[in-house]
Amino acid sequence: MERDAATSAKLAKLRKQLASASDQQIDASDDQLLQLLFRVSLSSYEDGTVMSRSIFFPSKSCTQASALPASLLDVSSNSSTDSSGQRTFLLTDFICSTVNSFATPVSLVVTPNAATPCYATMTHTLVPNPAAPGSFSDLQIVVYTWSPNGQPAPNIGFDWRCRLLSYQIIG
Repeated sequence: MERDAATSAKLAKLRKQLASASDQQIDASDDQLLQLLFRVSLSSYEDGTVMSRSIFFPSKSCTQASALPASLLDVSSNSSTDSSGQRTFLLTDFICSTVNSFATPVSLVVTPNAATPCYATMTHTLVPNPAAPGSFSDLQIVVYTWSPNGQPAPNIGFDWRCRLLSYQIIG
């Protein structure tokens, strides 16, 4: 829906005020902003197979994730980098579950959404659970966007997808 300049200016001001009040960037379209509620991510848990390799004896073994008890968590969303060409976030910001235990392997994909040529890279770190040594309750993801000349590219939108092993916690 096209908006006149006055409405667009009001929405930009509202977005800035909401970002200031919530202390977070508001990644929502103008239509979503007007609803004050917007969809953020998609996630699913599914059965799968986990293959492991032996360190000492050259072999591999395969286990159904559901036998661990675990499943494969697949999450996708979008965001944008800030003025430094970077965005750091936690996976749990994009899933409904509040009690988690994650494990490797972790697979990440990022795709920039830009009309001008640019690159996007990402890193991840499993976040230890202080209440359960040896387990990980979150995944920190950092996305970087780059211009073709190797300089950081600020304010670039991107889509991302993450897939990892998620242990079921029965509480």
